[in-house]
Amino acid sequence: MSDPNRPYDPAYGEQPPPAYPPPAQTPGTPTQPVGHAPDEPLVQPVTSGSGSPRLGLEVGRYWAGALATVLVAALIGLAADFILEEVLNLEIQPTADLFGTGSDMAAWALAGAVFALLAAIVLYLFVLSTPRPRSFFGWVIALATVILAAVPFADLGDIVPAVLSAVVWIIIGSAVYSLLTGTLSRTVVQRTAG
Repeated sequence: MSDPNRPYDPAYGEQPPPAYPPPAQTPGTPTQPVGHAPDEPLVQPVTSGSGSPRLGLEVGRYWAGALATVLVAALIGLAADFILEEVLNLEIQPTADLFGTGSDMAAWALAGAVFALLAAIVLYLFVLSTPRPRSFFGWVIALATVILAAVPFADLGDIVPAVLSAVVWIIIGSAVYSLLTGTLSRTVVQRTAG
């Protein structure tokens, strides 16, 4: 009597099915995706970086996330100035008007946008050149945020507007860090030597 869990019975001279070893695979080559026909070419995302086994980025998706981060940072600056000055009637120390707009609200929006854009460029360069881009980027953003938050205290004026300005910079820096590192985790690819 044969065992239903075993598809062959050696007592009757049946041989087990041949074991096929998996095809040889070179280390570093991608495996065949499930549901992908072997004769179809694999579609690879457009990446940047060198041909060495380092990190690269899906360029289009990274910069789309970076531009979204720029928009969020600009809106944080705009909303902070509007809520603090117009709604709560609190005075916030104005930030540098980089483009001569003459409006504190526009100056905050542009300062947040420029900060986020520069941070995205720095992160992009770190991914292409450093071994631990997220760590270096975290330190750069933290130090830049601390410096920008400390600048309002250099005037020795009223403390409340300086504190509010520092809080806005801390919120902008935190948002830029979290959004860009989130974008990085979704767009970074391990480049294979080739």
